[in-house]
Amino acid sequence: MAKDFYDTLGVAREASSDEIKKAYRKLAMKYHPDRNPDDATAEEKFKDVSEAYAVLSDSDKRKKYDTYGDSQFHQQFTTEDILRDFNIDDILNQFGMKNSGWGFHNRGGARGSARGGGGGGGSIFDMFSGGGGRSRPTPPQKPQPKGRDAEVPLTVSFHESMKGAERSLTVHIDGEDVALKVRVPPGIETGKKLRVKGKGHRGPAGPGDLYLVVEVADDERFERKGTHLHTVAEVAPSLLLLGGLVEVETLDGPKSLRVGAGTSSDRVLRVRGAGAPTLGRSEDRGNLYVALQVRVPETLDEAQKEAAESLRAAGL
Repeated sequence: MAKDFYDTLGVAREASSDEIKKAYRKLAMKYHPDRNPDDATAEEKFKDVSEAYAVLSDSDKRKKYDTYGDSQFHQQFTTEDILRDFNIDDILNQFGMKNSGWGFHNRGGARGSARGGGGGGGSIFDMFSGGGGRSRPTPPQKPQPKGRDAEVPLTVSFHESMKGAERSLTVHIDGEDVALKVRVPPGIETGKKLRVKGKGHRGPAGPGDLYLVVEVADDERFERKGTHLHTVAEVAPSLLLLGGLVEVETLDGPKSLRVGAGTSSDRVLRVRGAGAPTLGRSEDRGNLYVALQVRVPETLDEAQKEAAESLRAAGL
């Protein structure tokens, strides 16, 4: 979250160096760790006002802070940059206060005087980075992108789309031939895509995915409409007149259907559950619809001619 160092110290943006120093002295005395033992909130306040003073008391850092604003300033300057060569104990001594116990941080390392005169205190930088207090969160790293996904057409037969299949194929990606084995699920339709994970274009964070764009070849026997199949069965005129059995092709092989006497030539027979499988639920299938189509021979022998004459004479 962005801070405003001027607000932290309670001074105006045009405040003089003396005003900034006086404001810091007042707040440092108020939140000094020796005056607030075991008080995490006071320690956090002491840290905040010290960081603000480290910037605003340095003419060069203050100019950059005023120019960039808090967010961009912290993108360009780390906490270590801000506190480098900043000796908080010397400053507090000028105020007539005891050492903070955090010393200062510079290129060569850190020194500190312990609270109450002992030894082994960490640097104020340690307090900012986790050695003596809460740490400033590290900005999240921008994730590296994966490679682009690739699309390749894949033609399958009508039979493969109905029954499913395993296909071996070679695709050309980023200048290389890649051998693949893919499973074609029952019920696949034209326009559907089969995903092959991690076989797309290369990228800094790994390859993208490969999508096989399916096209199902036509079949001369069946027309598909969703999960339903449609076909045509040619029958003799006598079958429609007298009734009987007609053999039709299904996905599961030939099947005999009964045609009632007096059936019209535009009749459509339904075979439940003999249609296309539902993608992802192959046990669920649509229906097969069989349109009866009268088969009329181009030429008739003598017996057929006599039979046809008899039908005509009888009004049929």
